[in-house]
Order: sequence, then structure tokens, then C-alpha cells
Amino acid sequence: MEDLTGTLVAVHPQLTTDPVSRQGQIGMVVAADLKNDTISVGFGSPELGHYSSDALLVLKEKNQLYQDALLGHKELGPEVFKQLLFVNMIQDNRPDHKNMIQAMEMAISSEKMMQASTVSLESRLALDISQGQEQVQHARIGR
Repeated sequence: MEDLTGTLVAVHPQLTTDPVSRQGQIGMVVAADLKNDTISVGFGSPELGHYSSDALLVLKEKNQLYQDALLGHKELGPEVFKQLLFVNMIQDNRPDHKNMIQAMEMAISSEKMMQASTVSLESRLALDISQGQEQVQHARIGR
């Protein structure tokens, strides 16, 4: 996930300090300075929000979301389970911008849904880096 531009994110609803007061709102990454951990997010207005990657939420990868929903269906309850499957269906079948906004809105609609369907952007970046290192490692082993 090297180029974050265009990534749909939600500002964590419990963010304690946000100069542009966008807690719980969905925006799009317009610029990212990963060295300084500054992610600039647009919300459809001229004013941008500047956040660290741990203050922003992204949807879990579709395969991980599906697996988590199936493995945790008893703990999640039927309503959250259905919502997770709907979010996953959007990710899998209709991932255009409008539908992904709907999926993100659903994902942050409750604490339980947010915990089950999102990860911090910081975590996603760490996962992407470790997966990239794994691929390099496999390539070296394969020689």
C-alpha cells in the first residue's frame, strides 16, 4: 500500500484531539508523508485534516473480514454477522466508490462493527510491509 492516495478512511470516532473536528467521518487520503506519519485527508471541502496513521481506520482486507465473520459469528451476534457479510459482499462484488462509502459507514456504525470490520491504517501499513518482506524472503529461498 505504498501509494495511499485515494484510500477511503474513517477518522477514529474516539480521537481526542482533532483540529478539524472530523471524528467518525469518512474521507479520502489525498497525500501521505509516511516518514513523518502524516496522512492528509479530504472530506469534500477545501479544508484537509492531517492525521497520524493510527488515528485513521480502514476496512479489513476482504478475505480477512470474511474469515473473521465466519469464525466469530457466535460472539458477534446475528445482526453484526449479517452486516459484516454485507460489507464483505460490497468489497467482493461492488467495490466502486459509492458502495465502499456505504460499506465504511456500516463498518463504523457501532463499536462492535468497528472492532470487527476495521483496522488502523497504521496496522494495515505494517501488514503490507511485513507481507512485502515475506515475498522477498520467499523469492530468496526459491533461488
